Amino acid sequence: MKNLSIIFILSLYLFSTTELIQLLKMPILISHCLEHQKNNSKLTVGQFLIDHYNNHQQDGDGDTDQKLPFIKHFNSLTITAIYCRVSTHLPQMMSTIFFEKKTFFHDDEDRISTYINHIWQPPKR
Repeated sequence: MKNLSIIFILSLYLFSTTELIQLLKMPILISHCLEHQKNNSKLTVGQFLIDHYNNHQQDGDGDTDQKLPFIKHFNSLTITAIYCRVSTHLPQMMSTIFFEKKTFFHDDEDRISTYINHIWQPPKR
């Protein structure tokens, strides 16, 4: 089950980000080749591929020709980068309103220093 899910996720990724999606058009290629072989019994698969993929001339079935695999390519992977410039400059008004220093009635430094002094005393027996 684990291997099956890995294969599924890998194939989903490859089909969505590469041209492997074109392989799903292979039945159209086979049926179009068979149609041309009905009209010309001496036509081989190699000749069909050369005719359709190397300087193809219009023969009245242009819609089907455009549906063949690897005729049209599309960019399936688009990378988008977003750049945001954040301003670090605070207006003077905000710095005076929100960051003003408050004064207390008692001195906190003495309280902290005496507390720390009690922590770092040597152990007593």
